[in-house]
Amino acid sequence: MAEKVEGQEAEEVPAAGDPAALQAELEASRKQAEELLTRVQYFRAELENTRKRTERDMDQIVRYANEALVSRLLPILDDLDAAIASTPGEADRGYALVRENLWKVLQEVGLEEIPTAGETFDPYLHECLHQVNDAGLADGAIKEIVRKGYRFHMKVIRPSQVIVVRKEGENHG
Repeated sequence: MAEKVEGQEAEEVPAAGDPAALQAELEASRKQAEELLTRVQYFRAELENTRKRTERDMDQIVRYANEALVSRLLPILDDLDAAIASTPGEADRGYALVRENLWKVLQEVGLEEIPTAGETFDPYLHECLHQVNDAGLADGAIKEIVRKGYRFHMKVIRPSQVIVVRKEGENHG
């Protein structure tokens, strides 16, 4: 029996004590650890990208929801402007206060009026309803604003409706 014990020990000791075998096992373990680390880093980066994409998507959803609401409030702003213009004297003060408060709230969420007075017609910002001849203004100048236009976070949600000067006799290619 002593020989078997010695034989077993003799077989186990060289396998466990063989430097080449231990080195190979160590290299295999290192390679496996590196692969696992690479996979963990990949999954971590993928998780971060998914988080950022979800955050961006949520911001856009909120922005578009706000855009729809703001677009539906524009006719109310127009009605308040018309009420102020048609009410004489001090009676328009209440309308003006309501309009001013509504305008402040809309500006806070990203609405801005498209500048039109004194501008040249821009088809990306303005909608031409009519063209007139006016000797006092340059060709393409905006003569009159029919309805105000608005941008929401730099996106035109309603173009300004305008009357544009067109000089007769000039080539408009």
